Amino acid sequence: MPQQINLYRPVLLATHRHFSARTIAQSLALVVAGTLAACAWVSFQRAALDRELQATSRQHAAERQSLQKAIAANPAAALQTTSLEQSLQALKRQVGERERLLAELMRGRIVDGRSHSARLRLVARTVPASAWLDEIALHDETLSLSGRTLDPAALKPWIAGLSDEPLLAGQALTTLKVEQAGEHWRFVLVRSGARP
Repeated sequence: MPQQINLYRPVLLATHRHFSARTIAQSLALVVAGTLAACAWVSFQRAALDRELQATSRQHAAERQSLQKAIAANPAAALQTTSLEQSLQALKRQVGERERLLAELMRGRIVDGRSHSARLRLVARTVPASAWLDEIALHDETLSLSGRTLDPAALKPWIAGLSDEPLLAGQALTTLKVEQAGEHWRFVLVRSGARP
């Protein structure tokens, strides 16, 4: 009876080696070839840039020589340039003097957002619902408020809120009077100090 041998069984096949000496040599040759190609390309690019730099340098030197010849041929232009620079400096001095004059004129002027009307709007916007004002007096460094309230406890957060307002920065609470007058309470609030 004839016997058959299966030569395609995995045990009988030659094993494939991934990291054989031949594979490593081929990979190394590929890396060396790629590196050499990259070095050649960089060298070519550098040579092209060097040629361009030399051409630009020659052009710059030629322009400089022609400019020096033109200045030497026409000394009046150099004097005119000097006089223009002197007039420019004089104009800069005049502008500086006018800026200082403008700053002096603007000193003490009411800045937008810090006027009396802005302060009145602030008071009107923040006054508690349970209070009403009888009198508001605004002077340069003093804000005086007098009025009545049904709930004196509502005045405390209002006064604290006024202290945190940037518009009233620099003004401290100097007077606070709260007294009962029948069914309601009378209050007087005065804030004074340096004007921001």
